[in-house]
Amino acid sequence: MRKLKTAAMCVAATVILSGCQSGVTDFGLGSQTKAPTVNASTLPAKTGPAVGDVLGFGPARVALLIPRTAPGNGSAVAKQIQNAAELAISDLGGDVMELVIKDTAGTPAGAITATQAAIREGSAVVLGPLFSSSVTSARSIITQSGRPLVAFSSDPTAAGAGGYLISFLPDQLVSRSVNYAISQGKRSFTAILPSGAYGNLVERQLRSTIQASGGQLLAISKYQYNSKSVQAAITEALGAAQQSDAIFIPDGGNTPAAIIRQLKRLGVDLNNKMVIGTGQWRTANLSAPELQGAVFADMDQARFQAFKQRYAQKFGSEPTVNAALGYDAVLLVGGLLKERPGQQITATEIQRRQGFIGASGIFRFLPSGLNERGLAIFQVQDGVAKAIQAAPSSFSPTQ
Repeated sequence: MRKLKTAAMCVAATVILSGCQSGVTDFGLGSQTKAPTVNASTLPAKTGPAVGDVLGFGPARVALLIPRTAPGNGSAVAKQIQNAAELAISDLGGDVMELVIKDTAGTPAGAITATQAAIREGSAVVLGPLFSSSVTSARSIITQSGRPLVAFSSDPTAAGAGGYLISFLPDQLVSRSVNYAISQGKRSFTAILPSGAYGNLVERQLRSTIQASGGQLLAISKYQYNSKSVQAAITEALGAAQQSDAIFIPDGGNTPAAIIRQLKRLGVDLNNKMVIGTGQWRTANLSAPELQGAVFADMDQARFQAFKQRYAQKFGSEPTVNAALGYDAVLLVGGLLKERPGQQITATEIQRRQGFIGASGIFRFLPSGLNERGLAIFQVQDGVAKAIQAAPSSFSPTQ
């Protein structure tokens, strides 16, 4: 298959930070760089024919665990990840790895069965699963084998002990958004959050970020997903919102505009306040008048847009960020395998401090299994999100 030129790779492929940008090492679709010295064992031997759809070929076998037959949205996400994996295998040249697609059905039991099969068949790495409970179950199996797992869940509790999360983690989006507001002189905050696990996670990070800056969190109110509950949360937060420098609404969809509209109706003057969101706002109607001027943190859109164009050309539909994560995961593993042919991927390689860059932007894995990402700040202007503070192009070498 045709290999990408280096210039194209810098637009769309995942790299170890040095080839396309300062401090990043090129993954090898164009140029090769010397890999770090790592004490690694040889790749596991393939054991018999792989069970599942297979993409590519080569000495290494890698399993991709996705919920192909899960109910609801799970199967649609799985299809996007599989499509993106196909694109990544093509970009790698097709001869780096044998990628075996395995269905988890979106359940912990399915994840365990698929992980056990992947290990039996000699997979060197497992990519996926998607859902938090499935990731935890798969990790309990794969850590006994000493092979890494790179999963797609955004639940930080699913990480650890050889299980890495490549997804966008809510706490980082919260921290980036709030720290930007603080850098602009905003010191007092009111937050209106959804109830449940996501809202609890956001609250913890919000409190931590504001406390570290010496700011004040004047109030937090929470809502269930019904009009009466949202109205009650707004009413509860009203007094604090009038006194705050910033209003934090992390949820997406119709929620941000509805909350801001009601705050204004109840007499809150937002002219000198900063309204803050997160990357969840990509699901909102940014043309809503209430959202103009608001800011939120999100990934590097330039790389994602380039990936979206290539994906749409090949598959005839626009991908979500889940597809970009699938693409980056496959290309990440392929790049590491190309660096050290015949050698098993180690934690040292995955946890490189300089990190990686791909369709989803710059990221690096931490020993905890969590990741750190470089995020940009966007402001809603004239109905679209415009970058007002770029994502970092590299991680500090001292970090």
